[in-house]
Amino acid sequence: MVPFTRKLGKRVAGVLVLFAMSCSQSPREESTARLTPTVQMPASPELLELGKRTYDKKCLPCHGEQGDGQGEAAYLLYPKPRNFVDARYRLVSTWDNIPTDQDLFRSLSRGMPGSAMPSWAHLPEETRWGLVHYIKSFSRFPFDIGPDHQPESEADLPTGHIKIPPQPAYTPEARARAHELFLEVCAGCHGETGKGDGQEEQEDSEGFPTHPRDLTVGIYKGSPEVEHVYYRIAAGLPGSPMPSHLALYGDDIWHLVNYVREMSSEYQRERMEMKRFRVVAIRTEELPQHPDASVWRTAPAVNLHLMPLWWRDNRPEEVAVQALHDGQEIAIQMTWPDATYDHTAIRPQDFRDAAAIEFSPDPDPPFFGMGEKGTQVAIWMWKSERQADLEPAFQELDKIYPNIGIDSYPNLLNSPLEQPTRNALTLESDPVFVTGWGAGNIVSDPTRKSAAEDLFAEGFGTLKAHPPMDQLVQATGVYSVGSYRVVFRRPLAARSATQISLEPGDTALVSFAVWDGSAGDRDGKKSVTIWQELYISP
Repeated sequence: MVPFTRKLGKRVAGVLVLFAMSCSQSPREESTARLTPTVQMPASPELLELGKRTYDKKCLPCHGEQGDGQGEAAYLLYPKPRNFVDARYRLVSTWDNIPTDQDLFRSLSRGMPGSAMPSWAHLPEETRWGLVHYIKSFSRFPFDIGPDHQPESEADLPTGHIKIPPQPAYTPEARARAHELFLEVCAGCHGETGKGDGQEEQEDSEGFPTHPRDLTVGIYKGSPEVEHVYYRIAAGLPGSPMPSHLALYGDDIWHLVNYVREMSSEYQRERMEMKRFRVVAIRTEELPQHPDASVWRTAPAVNLHLMPLWWRDNRPEEVAVQALHDGQEIAIQMTWPDATYDHTAIRPQDFRDAAAIEFSPDPDPPFFGMGEKGTQVAIWMWKSERQADLEPAFQELDKIYPNIGIDSYPNLLNSPLEQPTRNALTLESDPVFVTGWGAGNIVSDPTRKSAAEDLFAEGFGTLKAHPPMDQLVQATGVYSVGSYRVVFRRPLAARSATQISLEPGDTALVSFAVWDGSAGDRDGKKSVTIWQELYISP
């Protein structure tokens, strides 16, 4: 067990480095730089061992111990994790449908928007090369790429690396040609306007349902850079219904590249990529308890990109995070859009909205979903249902079902003469007959005064709550004008070894999650960020 109370590293210099990078590079330049390796590292025993250690810590929960895509988290994910044994990789730059090492490095670094595959660009290049070579070792097929031969006619079978021809001018005539080609070869699946509303009932090579990409929202599993869009159209996406368009090799593919990219903006494409940001907790004299407090206007907001683990197009794309502290306590506010106010889960078909913050004291954190055995994570969770219970009164069962038949339970806290004739399980009930409440389960306790839960976990199925006396987290949430604002507040100092301890000058790794009840989110079905940095200013 790793205690949370150990000191976190001071990384003040990192602020200056990140600031310098942000000033010297545009977002697209920085994104491209982090995906492009400075050197290609060949496989070696040392690199394979590094790749295995990293895989076991970062990748195994989804892709499985055997690399077959059957990890513990796989049932929560859609699209499904890649099966490295069958090695049907989607993002290739060869006519042979075989990825190059550079293709794999780029996929690992950028992640795959439109799925739960996150970016690992924050890992050192050497570590990413270790992962490239280790995941290749799972394959039952050789990674044999043929000699380079480009197609010279429709009947010619090309091999090797796809050589991209020079880009022609995108003239009005070229755009007209692209529109004609799109209607002819693309609209059957992607729809005439590119919204993915053509042939929707499709399956991938492993029999899992899939659907055409909506090209108007800027989600590119591969990079949206023009040369990579060219690869996608030329080679297709092996293992998916997206075919190769060999017959269009040359200027026609270039015209389609430009036409497809016109359907979304640079801003849309940028916000689809999962990146690590730094949230700075500003020191203040007045620490807020409520989202409406004016002091929040002094705290800079960082927009973090969210990805649903079970992918859907109708989803919250970002969560805005602000943080303040007064040297003794910290307050963190999350703000995100939600079209519906789901604040009860009494009926079996209903699910609540919720939000959570996860902390890791380890500079090399575990998988961002519940940690792993031997490496704990701390979780602060807010539930809209619990908030509604506090304002103004607890939501009892007969509020939803006013005409239910109710069993009569004796209240052992009252005398025989005081027993009610109609006694439902309410706040007036004897906890003996509400077993979770009677056993001290904070989730079942209707008398709790906080909408937050202070939790910890050490892998899937290990989520636990701190005892009532160690419930340090307070949270207040407000729903208004189609969005939530939730403030979490807790002392910086921990009370037990299973709580995270913070202090000014610390940098902690945090991730954020939101649940949309009307979309059926619950438990592991949620939208999450990757690990982010939380810096607590001195």
